[in-house]
Amino acid sequence: MPVVTSLEELWPPFGLSISCGPLTLRAIRDDDLPELVDAAAAGIHSDDLRPFPRAWAGQDPVALGRDLASRYWKYRATFPSDDWALPLLVRYDGRIIGVQGAEAVRYPILRTPDTFSWLTQSVQGQGIGTLMRQAMCAFFFDELDAHAITSGAYADNPASAEVSRKVGYTANGTKLELRDETAAEHHKFILTPDRFVRPSERVVIQGGAAMRAFIGLPRPSETGNHPSESGTNS
Repeated sequence: MPVVTSLEELWPPFGLSISCGPLTLRAIRDDDLPELVDAAAAGIHSDDLRPFPRAWAGQDPVALGRDLASRYWKYRATFPSDDWALPLLVRYDGRIIGVQGAEAVRYPILRTPDTFSWLTQSVQGQGIGTLMRQAMCAFFFDELDAHAITSGAYADNPASAEVSRKVGYTANGTKLELRDETAAEHHKFILTPDRFVRPSERVVIQGGAAMRAFIGLPRPSETGNHPSESGTNS
C-alpha cells in the first residue's frame, strides 16, 4: 500500500480551492499554463500604464509564457519558507482570466501577507478584481488567522487602489520604489479584519486545514479560533 496517495498530500496548495459564486481560485498546475499565458498575452493593461515593477506583460507570447512559467515554478519550489509567494489561478465561469496571489515573510509570526494580482483586460471593470481580492482575504482571515493584509499600487494606477478601498483597506503611507529601473511613487494600503468588506456571496474554502499545517500554524483548537460564519469550510 503506498504511503503517499495523492499529489495534494505532497504539496497541499494543490488541494486548496477558494470559490465565491462563479469565481474560483486554485493553485497553478502545469496544464493550466498555456491558457493562462493566452490570458496574459491578450492584454493586461494599456501601453501607457506600468502597474508592475518591470514591464513583463508586453512580451512576445512565447517569452511571456516562459517568464510566467519560470516564476510560478520558483514560487512553487519555495513554498512554504520564511519568504514565500502563493499565486492562485483565477477562473470565472470556468475560464482562466488571471492570477490572485499573496506573499509573506515569516508568516507564522507576522501573519501579514501582501496581495498581488493581474487580470486579463477584457474582463476588467466588471467587479471581478474586487471579488478575487475579497476571496483571497477571506481565506487569510478565516483560515490562516492573518492579523492584517497589505497591498500597494503605483500612484498612476488608480484602478488598483480603488479595489483596495472597496475591500476595506485604508491608506498606509507612500514610498518610492523601483519600476523599470526608475523611482516611482508607490501607495501602501492595509486591511484589518474589522474593516474587511466581504463579498455578497458565500466564500467556500476547501483544503484550509492542510494549508494551516503546511505553513506551520497551530490547529484552530489550539488557538481558540473557530471557522468564521462566512461559509468557509475545510
